[in-house]
Amino acid sequence: MKKPSKKGDLKKTVRELYGSIGQGNERSCCGSFDPENIILKLGYSPDILTDIPEGANLGLGCGNPVGIASVKKGETVLDLGSGAGFDCIIAAREVGEDGKVIGVDMTPEMLEKARGNVRKAGIQNVEFHQGEIEKLPLEDNFVDVVISNCVVNISTDKQAVYREAFRVLKPGGRIAISDILAHLPLPDELQKDEKLVAGCIGGAISVEKLYAILVKAGFTDISIVPKNNSDDIISGWQPGDSIEDYIFSAYISALKPATIEKDNPMSSKEYFENIAHEWDEMRQNFFPESVREVAYKAADIKPGQVAADIGAGTGFITEGLLYRDVKVIAVDQSSAMLDRMKAKFGADGNVTYLTGDSLNIPIANETVNAVFANMYLHHVESPPDAIRELVRILKPGGVLIITDLDKHSHDFLVTEQHDRWMGFEREKVKSWFEEAGLRQVNVDCVGDDCCARSKTADDEAKVSIFIAAGRK
Repeated sequence: MKKPSKKGDLKKTVRELYGSIGQGNERSCCGSFDPENIILKLGYSPDILTDIPEGANLGLGCGNPVGIASVKKGETVLDLGSGAGFDCIIAAREVGEDGKVIGVDMTPEMLEKARGNVRKAGIQNVEFHQGEIEKLPLEDNFVDVVISNCVVNISTDKQAVYREAFRVLKPGGRIAISDILAHLPLPDELQKDEKLVAGCIGGAISVEKLYAILVKAGFTDISIVPKNNSDDIISGWQPGDSIEDYIFSAYISALKPATIEKDNPMSSKEYFENIAHEWDEMRQNFFPESVREVAYKAADIKPGQVAADIGAGTGFITEGLLYRDVKVIAVDQSSAMLDRMKAKFGADGNVTYLTGDSLNIPIANETVNAVFANMYLHHVESPPDAIRELVRILKPGGVLIITDLDKHSHDFLVTEQHDRWMGFEREKVKSWFEEAGLRQVNVDCVGDDCCARSKTADDEAKVSIFIAAGRK
């Protein structure tokens, strides 16, 4: 048994395993020595097999994603982890001559096999690309449907997979995926067996984690439904381990919103409207006042200068700026938060209160000496675009200060507190600052943690906080 210590090690194992399967030398843990029989269990009709070239059906799936995709004539379909081309060939017949099917797979042997199968089938509207499903070789808003059959669970970065699927889907597009999920936490020996992870077993996650991933990616109308004969499909994969007690096959469907206008770019707005009356007390439990002291020091803002407090909430950052005789423009998406802030500071003429969102800050170009954004970035739809908008309102020589969460894995912060991002890698934040035109960029540890406890699950988050500073 070999422990998959690195993502690169697992990808190598997956590539080697499925390369060997593509050459006919091996079978996957989720495969079958009787592919024609298993394909009927997966939900495909018997007549399909008469039209599929020999070798396209390897019996590797755990469902029939095309069957739930409601594919229409003329649509463009993308198959993640397309293997030998079985589902691509079926989808190609559904979309017709005016439609198109694209298969993406990282295994050269499988791609060679798939292209040969498509030629044998006499189909002209299918193309295959070598690539990883975490970084798709396709442009934005390109396909109508994303399908996948027992592949996403293999990925070590499922959030990236669904983020990429969302990116390449046209507005109003949909996913239709068959995959393996976990009923119960898998025993360590199954999770640590590299071949079982590569074989659709060890990498299974819970429904709750998948739902949080889909929400964070931006999907709506999410449906996760167990396949009714899941045990029958899975029971033979790992004889003697009763893995059907731990994992199951499920159908996963969801939509990309049809228009951005209909999709609030900051999905946490309603949440903050509802908790504005208790935010001051809640905030004290999340992060300490020392966070803002570090921010003030980094900004080195002087009395009489003008600062913008973006995502101001009830005035955590603004309060200390007013104490320093700084004029403040406080912006928040929640009018309830701003109302609480007005009640706190009264008619202080040094504060201007404005409602706005991450991509439409109601402040003119090059207006302020400093911009502060505390615990703001993980709520915005597009962090790079939000940073560019923050830089827009800075005067030349002005400084941007962001204090936020390091990358973490606490899903309940997404489902319960409506965070859009599960923290950030510091190098990524630094690159966003530099791409926005800032110089003297530094991203470092504040020295404090953000703490939160789940209301519905046995999980408590303790996440380190970073400070990012850059000058225009």
